[in-house]
Amino acid sequence: MSSKEPTWTDIKKIITGWSDKQLIGLVQDLYRLNPDNAAFLNARLLQQSAPKQALAPYKERIQQAVSPREPWKQDVRLSDGRKAISDFKKANGNAKNTLSLMVYYVQCGNDFTLEFGDIDEGFYNSMCSMVRQIRDRLLKEQDRKLTAEFLPILEGEFQRIDGQMGWGYADEFGEYVEDIKKAFNATDR
Repeated sequence: MSSKEPTWTDIKKIITGWSDKQLIGLVQDLYRLNPDNAAFLNARLLQQSAPKQALAPYKERIQQAVSPREPWKQDVRLSDGRKAISDFKKANGNAKNTLSLMVYYVQCGNDFTLEFGDIDEGFYNSMCSMVRQIRDRLLKEQDRKLTAEFLPILEGEFQRIDGQMGWGYADEFGEYVEDIKKAFNATDR
């Protein structure tokens, strides 16, 4: 006889009849269970009242993964930094906050390579991919206010890395920034 794994449907049947107090107790237990649950709930529920606090644990994960303070003790783990962004998107999905984390990922990568020297092709491919995703998200949103907020940051990052890094990273980064400027008629900046 095989026993099947429980599913969300099984759980939903049980909690459907629960009181508010029982549900709040369950959420509280999940919140206390581990930091990822707490970060998820903070991102989902505090996005309006405390957006910086909602972003903080995700930024910390990105910084630790992409620009570890002691790289001789911990390897760069770009996939962990990307997972932090993905986890935030699942919890929140807010375009501005997601873009903030994406830009932060690139800033951390730039900080790391400026401090410790030229990295490898995979590292720069990941950075270029993230800048491309930022460009694509800004073009998809078609939000001039959002673009006006992030374009100067991207331009500043480009200025910071131009001529400092290999693998064609700065060139590709600059092309994506130019794409954004052209799409929003911001070429005269």
